[in-house]
Amino acid sequence: MAILEVKNLHKSFGNNCVLNGISFSLEEGGVLSVIGSSGSGKTTLLRCITSLETADEGQIIVNGNVVFDSENQHKFTKEEIRRNRLSVGLVFQQFHLFPQYSVLDNVTLAVKLQAKNREDYKANKKQILAEIDEQGMELL
Repeated sequence: MAILEVKNLHKSFGNNCVLNGISFSLEEGGVLSVIGSSGSGKTTLLRCITSLETADEGQIIVNGNVVFDSENQHKFTKEEIRRNRLSVGLVFQQFHLFPQYSVLDNVTLAVKLQAKNREDYKANKKQILAEIDEQGMELL
């Protein structure tokens, strides 16, 4: 099953067409690289996938959930957008660590936020967070 599907995505800024019918899918465990020259639409594509930007046309599906569909007039709630953002990692071109957090906290932040959606989170919070910190230390 595809964990990410982008279908016929279009985005323009005024007369400047940045995305013109982009389509691809990414299977679980797969790797996808988006390459191109400066100004070719790489960041705009990622911003559309994470709902930081709204495409003009097309469809975006993350983990089987439609997160954008130009044919559907449904307005996504802030909670639906937040859930989508938790499913997609994005590192900005000029990223910075959160200065109020330790390096370990910066590395584990996204996983800890996702863990809060687990059914057993409240009952096992201490153990879950300890396991995440252990994995973060291994990464470091």
